Amino acid sequence: MSFPGYLVSCLGTLTGLAAVILTGAVLGSRLLPGWHGPVAWTGVGVLAVGAAIGPALALGTFGLLTGWSWLLLTIAIAAAIWRFQERLPIARARSLPYTEPATPGLTMVGTAIAAGAFGAFVAGVSIRLGTGMTGFDSTWYHGPFAAGIAQSGDTWSLHLLAPQFLSWFYPQNSEVIHSLGMMAFGNDLLSIFLNLGWFSACLLAAWCIGRPYGAAPISLAGVALILGSTAMADQAGEARNDIVGTFFLLAALAVMVNAAAGGRRITLGPALVVTLAAGLAMGTKVNFVPAALVLLAGTVVLSEPSRRIRNGLAGCGALLLGGGYWYLRNLTHSGNPIPWINHIGPITLPGPSQDVGGRDAGSVWGYLADTDVIRHWFLPGFGDGFGSGWILLGILAIAGLVLCLDRNSGPARRTGAVVGLALVLAWLVAPTSASGPSGEPNGFVSGLRYLAPALAVCLALLGSGIGQRGSRARWLVAGALLILAPVTIAFGDDWDAKEWLVAFASGTLFWVACLIGLGVWRVRSKQHRLSSRASQKVLGWTAGTALAFLVLCGFGVQRYYFDHRYASPDFTIPALSEAFVWANGESGVKIGTNATRQYPLWGEDLDNEVQFIGLNEPHAGFVEAENCRDFIAAANQGDYDYLVLTLDREGQKLAQPRELTWVSKDPAVKYVVDAEGGAVLSLDGPLSPRSCR
Repeated sequence: MSFPGYLVSCLGTLTGLAAVILTGAVLGSRLLPGWHGPVAWTGVGVLAVGAAIGPALALGTFGLLTGWSWLLLTIAIAAAIWRFQERLPIARARSLPYTEPATPGLTMVGTAIAAGAFGAFVAGVSIRLGTGMTGFDSTWYHGPFAAGIAQSGDTWSLHLLAPQFLSWFYPQNSEVIHSLGMMAFGNDLLSIFLNLGWFSACLLAAWCIGRPYGAAPISLAGVALILGSTAMADQAGEARNDIVGTFFLLAALAVMVNAAAGGRRITLGPALVVTLAAGLAMGTKVNFVPAALVLLAGTVVLSEPSRRIRNGLAGCGALLLGGGYWYLRNLTHSGNPIPWINHIGPITLPGPSQDVGGRDAGSVWGYLADTDVIRHWFLPGFGDGFGSGWILLGILAIAGLVLCLDRNSGPARRTGAVVGLALVLAWLVAPTSASGPSGEPNGFVSGLRYLAPALAVCLALLGSGIGQRGSRARWLVAGALLILAPVTIAFGDDWDAKEWLVAFASGTLFWVACLIGLGVWRVRSKQHRLSSRASQKVLGWTAGTALAFLVLCGFGVQRYYFDHRYASPDFTIPALSEAFVWANGESGVKIGTNATRQYPLWGEDLDNEVQFIGLNEPHAGFVEAENCRDFIAAANQGDYDYLVLTLDREGQKLAQPRELTWVSKDPAVKYVVDAEGGAVLSLDGPLSPRSCR
């Protein structure tokens, strides 16, 4: 990308970001009047994300989503809300209760732990800058969903991927955000950094959960340890969405806990923010649905008895506004909002009549009575995912639950504890939480990312639960977290000097920035000079200078990124790796494939059209072609320029995929790439069914 083009993309991105933040700030001032500081910022963040996703879905439903249409619509919405803000009703919301801030020593310890996790996460991002996104789920469905939305402008249609786990029905709030970045720059540069933003947002929400009880640094440190663990390390520089949903749940709890602190009832404004955040989580990942419903129920219980029906109905509306779109889409296409469930007792629900496919399914729940699996797989797996101190980490998480389930903890924190339990249950029964051959759940460690949000919630609640029990209890927990930090945070064994330097520098900068920011905030709060024009000017100039510096540095970063993006992929079999290298240099071609991992085939500019070659079934089903004639018919129907036919997993016994065997001698085929395990073929006409003889 040229420098002028890069600057235009940056300007458009910043303008759109400013528009949604303005919308979120104005709505926040009406829903959370009188709130200020980190809790208000968290609420505004939730509203701003909703203000970004909402217009995108409105346009995408009709296939009208482009970078420019989204930008113009968000600017128009922001301008209208700003112009008529005085006419917007103000929800009744009590001001935040005053609490004595945590001691400087506790703050230094908590922010130091968070800085270590932040540094490790940034190092992970820097690694992906030299490779592109390589995670299995990023290349299987997160990336293709986002690129497909950016290319087509359509969010309502189903993007049919490899027929595994009915993935085309997954909710896609996170992928919509990625697609907006892709439309702004014409590539996936921003996607590498988005989860770093979600990481920071999670820490902000965690701080707020411990805030009313003088233990914000403990909540901050606990959540940072989970986000920095090996179980969540694959979120860095990738398009995975576990960390995105974790933020929405933490943000919902942050608003709820602060609104209800001191035994107060929650009013309509905070209730709407809580349920919107819950809906955004539900619209990010299916396994967050139970937690979202718990949050909805919690807002009803916390409301004034005379207001429960009203707040409950309003909360249902906000929940559906945040995440109901994807389930309505599924209902329209398949007749079932959650097509993975086709039986409820004796009742049969509509939906695709096909196997879920993919890896060998297996849940932790199914192995709870198998002591051999627990001893040989689960216990070592916890160590692999959360470090050698996982037992202590688990004890602290359980302590957070127990303390907040206590009768004296109040309904808000009890709701948080039930959210944690709902997330644990979702992990236990998830069909891939212990995937693998029977008795050998080799996918257990990977499945710990379903447990990580539960642990994050529990450790965030630990701060609020331990905060009221005196400084000695706070320091005891802080000391335990400090001991856990070096053995829990995923500092890479294979890092070179560059990654260690990046981790140290970014972690140090984060720590210093936190301490300075907190110090300035406390001084300003005590002096009641929050609206000082002089201080606002200083902050404005500082932010502007930092932003300009980041934009200028970003041009060099993007040059480095596109010099290395999928230049030498080594994360899959040779044939697929060579296909990725080939496709990265192509532009505007139509590719049919049998590979599960498709994303690198979209090319550097994300303008290749990529589609899995399969057969449509009733109720939006989609299956592989099981014979040569069906495959050729499907390939011809796609009118592809190229076919990428490879094995896509190591350890497969076949020398090449059956699809390649079927068409390799067709006269319309020409080999472009021929490698071990597959090939890239160009087509100069339709394939002939005679090849099947």
